[in-house]
Amino acid sequence: MSPAREARETAGLSREEAARRARVSPDYLKKLESGGQFSYVLACRLSRIYGASGRVFLTMGRGTKKQAAGGAESTGRKGKAAR
Repeated sequence: MSPAREARETAGLSREEAARRARVSPDYLKKLESGGQFSYVLACRLSRIYGASGRVFLTMGRGTKKQAAGGAESTGRKGKAAR
């Protein structure tokens, strides 16, 4: 089971209800839960809906670490880009 699906089920939400609240289709949410890449905006939205850390969603897929850092490579320091 994916971390995203586990977070949804822990929140006690059906896929249909979670998709409605997140303003996406249930099929799209299923695709994401099966290993798709979450956008930063959708990850934030679902983290609020599920009451879970956004990292659950941002660690899935590819390229999300760069998005989460605001477009700069993450160095582990807030607001600092890699040099």
